[in-house]
Amino acid sequence: MSKIAVLVALSVLISSVGCKRKIAGRQPHAPTATTSVLAGDHRFACSSQRRVGCRGVFPVRPAAGSTAAVLSSGEEAFRARIESLRRARRSIRIQALIFRGDESGLLIADLLKQKRKAGLDVRVIVDAVSNLSWQTQWMYFDLKQHGIEVEGYEALYLQWLTAEVKPTDPLRPNKRFHEKMWVVDGEDPEHGLAIVGGLNIANEYFRVDSTPINRWSDQDVVLRGAVVADVVRAFERNYDSFKENKRRLRPLNNPDNVWRLARGVLDRIAAVKVPDWRNEAIEAGIKRALARQASLEFLPARARFLQSRPRLGETHIEQAYLNMVDRAKKRVLIANAYFVPSRKLADSLRRAARRGVRVTIITNSPATNDIRSVAVVSRATYRDLLEVNRQRAATGRIELFEWRGPPVKEGTLHAKFAVFDAREAVVGSFNLDPRSARLNSESAVALGGPVAARLERLFLEHYLPLADQIGWEQASKFHDPPELGKRFELLFNLPLKDWL
Repeated sequence: MSKIAVLVALSVLISSVGCKRKIAGRQPHAPTATTSVLAGDHRFACSSQRRVGCRGVFPVRPAAGSTAAVLSSGEEAFRARIESLRRARRSIRIQALIFRGDESGLLIADLLKQKRKAGLDVRVIVDAVSNLSWQTQWMYFDLKQHGIEVEGYEALYLQWLTAEVKPTDPLRPNKRFHEKMWVVDGEDPEHGLAIVGGLNIANEYFRVDSTPINRWSDQDVVLRGAVVADVVRAFERNYDSFKENKRRLRPLNNPDNVWRLARGVLDRIAAVKVPDWRNEAIEAGIKRALARQASLEFLPARARFLQSRPRLGETHIEQAYLNMVDRAKKRVLIANAYFVPSRKLADSLRRAARRGVRVTIITNSPATNDIRSVAVVSRATYRDLLEVNRQRAATGRIELFEWRGPPVKEGTLHAKFAVFDAREAVVGSFNLDPRSARLNSESAVALGGPVAARLERLFLEHYLPLADQIGWEQASKFHDPPELGKRFELLFNLPLKDWL
């Protein structure tokens, strides 16, 4: 075995061991291999932390009480969001890794301020280290001045005051808030809705910039019915955790207290005129995207909201993926932006192929991935997956595809969803990589029924034609690059993969 192969094997092993460590110890519920995640009697391996346990597990919502609509594009996802804000009557809850102060973000911020002025409860959660541009920070400051709480943001870049640091968890500062939840009127069982998936809030996700590299492909679904209450609950406990972290600080170190005390000074700062950084061409793209209404077809869907918070020892979304792969009989379709599978997932995919399942995976190449290092490491795993196709015992096969990007007028593939036998699906923020498994808090929804068939059709008709298949010879070269420069690139990135 080559040195590259040994390093890849060790890297994947470390990832797997890390996942096991998170659910080791006291496990009130052991995972059940024979029951679906969408079955009421399915049991997850829960957190070993006494105060958490299985409290993070949400119930299965029957199709009679929940519906889902597939958003077919970033433009459609943009339209659905804007229309939901304009119809909002009671509350708005938004969480995203990125909520950027660009043209799209500023439009949404303006609507949020209007709704807050009208008396709605408007709250936002963002990741503290993923939104550091001064334009974005100024937008958050302006939202707070209009009475909108923005957790994950503190004025004057003082987010470090609320950073969680624990001597027993040295990786805690690197555990980011990667969830994406958009909930409007969540208290209203009849009219409330939630949007869940992979989209952040920025121009590239809504595809309003005509430059191909800035037109990303991602996947969201709109939820209605009983499952919306579960998304609300997930948002509320995230929001409460931010507030609780601040309450543990000394009063003068609590940024919420400082904000109230310094309100007069802050009002004078807010009065300072700042340049308008909106681009006319992108503004025109926004008008084109919003020129027509979103076309949403809601279908009955058995649903289960999923949340994984590694800081609390949860791995529910990873368990759901493994469960669905292990139960698949004919076809598994996976679109995932950052594909660096754990040993457990790789083993599960190979087992599926051996029992006759056709597994199709689409991910990014180094040319289309916005984080090139992830794609370099991802490519090093291809050969071990495709090896199963050369084994006589395998009656199915694994197929790997890479997103084409600019040659087909597309940017990065940012989607994170999978479909199993056109009967079950999972859509969310969870990447099949070590960051999502071990570090980032994530959210997703498992869906059953005709909405899964709709996602399969979208995968086959939209995503797959925009990707190129990777063969055995290519995979072998990615695994053990003949070029010296690529060897060094791979060797350098492998040890960093858990931090990418």
